[in-house]
Amino acid sequence: MLELNQWFFVLLALFISTYFILNRILFQPLLQVFREREEAIAGSIEAAGKVQLLKDQKLQEFKRGMNEASQKARAGFETLQEEGLESQRKLLQEAGEEAQGMIESARETIRSESEKARSALKEDAEKYADKIVDKLLRA
Repeated sequence: MLELNQWFFVLLALFISTYFILNRILFQPLLQVFREREEAIAGSIEAAGKVQLLKDQKLQEFKRGMNEASQKARAGFETLQEEGLESQRKLLQEAGEEAQGMIESARETIRSESEKARSALKEDAEKYADKIVDKLLRA
């Protein structure tokens, strides 16, 4: 059974005073450290979310820039390709015209040479014909 004597009140006073002392010295600082830790974690999570959003925005800007650069490069390549094809066409046309000129020149040369050869053969044929006629008439 519980006796309510003087020691009970002394122990009760010691318990209450120890509770208040420990609360001030130990429990309140620990609770403050726990609160600060929770606030720091919440702040870190919020900061990480902001960094994540910033990263996503920068990534989108980078992709957009890469797409624009790719389109510009493709347009430049197509322009250069068209210029190259046009230059190739011009060169081929000039080469064709030059070859045609050379062919015409060669034909003209062949014609003149064949005319010379015909006239030389005609002269030779006339000489031989005269010789044959002379030999036939002498015989």
